[in-house]
Amino acid sequence: MATAPEPVKMMPVDADLFEAIGYVSQTRHLYIKFRTSPAVCLDNVPGFRYDGLLAAPRKDAYYRTFIKDRFLSKPVELPAQT
Repeated sequence: MATAPEPVKMMPVDADLFEAIGYVSQTRHLYIKFRTSPAVCLDNVPGFRYDGLLAAPRKDAYYRTFIKDRFLSKPVELPAQT
């Protein structure tokens, strides 16, 4: 499993499926740290999708509707947050 190639600040979120998300606007990479499976990096995600996920009252539903299976993803190992 590859380590995230870029520094990303992960934001804790209140969701059943995942515990933190991060976004790098320069590369349009969305990082999701799941509770029960490896973290993933999704490619070419528009910034408004990240903003929408952060703002969504039901983050799991937003993820399933607008993000899951819509972007190329690969498992990554996220560095420890300081």
